[in-house]
Amino acid sequence: MDFVAIDFETTGYDNGCNNEPWQLGIAVVQGGEIVEKREFFFGTPITPEHETVIAQWDLWFPYVANKHLLAHNIATERTILTKIAPLTRWGPWTDTLKAAKSKYPGLKSYALKDLCELFGSVPDIEGRTWHDGLYDAVACARLGMVLKVI
Repeated sequence: MDFVAIDFETTGYDNGCNNEPWQLGIAVVQGGEIVEKREFFFGTPITPEHETVIAQWDLWFPYVANKHLLAHNIATERTILTKIAPLTRWGPWTDTLKAAKSKYPGLKSYALKDLCELFGSVPDIEGRTWHDGLYDAVACARLGMVLKVI
């Protein structure tokens, strides 16, 4: 069971701005265990002092290139990666949201937080909580292992 769980946090589309990534969380899973956790911060129109996602390509790309990628509701992650490098073939992908809906139809909620609480896979990362890229990537990795989606 080897894969890389990823989670982008983005600026959203507020005030007519583009939806830009500002954080990428990564949890590398090998042999059914999280063996590495990484995060990267990127510049946005309101935080130009940080390097852009493209400027940091050499740092984060090796973690996601030619890897089985896992995300909760993969639309955001797949869209961002495809926008950054449209000619790169990303994945294969596994979506923990779709997997949970398929394996456990009729649950009250399929939000990452709710699924992790239900299946006992809430991460314990000091000073972190939901909607933090690293926290959510680790949560997704743990949920993927509990659900045995790969």
